[in-house]
Amino acid sequence: MQFLPKTLLAAAAFAVLAAAPAFAGAADDAITARQACMKANGGAMGAMVPMIKGEKPFDAKVVADALGKAEAACAGWAGWWGADTQKGDKVETWAKAEIWTDAAGFEAAGAAYGKGFAAVKAATDDASFKAAFNEFGGSCKGCHEKFRRPKE
Repeated sequence: MQFLPKTLLAAAAFAVLAAAPAFAGAADDAITARQACMKANGGAMGAMVPMIKGEKPFDAKVVADALGKAEAACAGWAGWWGADTQKGDKVETWAKAEIWTDAAGFEAAGAAYGKGFAAVKAATDDASFKAAFNEFGGSCKGCHEKFRRPKE
């Protein structure tokens, strides 16, 4: 039996997947991934807030570890926001319709988050961390106010 070259197999697999309709549960998968990302971001905040409040000293390693977990959990972010992910079949979402009706605003909120995240990640001491954290926390708050409905 002769085997097909890997590139031909990969091309054939891609063609089949590209032509296939979205599988049931795709929205649920995207929503679940978004929620895992947000949970990881919440974990990062939980690690950093005591430093902001002065309850713990600034610790660059703790910050880096927390942000690393959030970054890993959010790696697929761009692929989780298709129009078909506004409502799940079995998973509830707290995303507001404004995400899809105000795409430019949502992108701007994402850019602000990315800028704040990078600033916190680059902080090397207490003063730079606190300055960066204000920007980072503000980006989270701003996005949640406009694009996330409260959990019921």
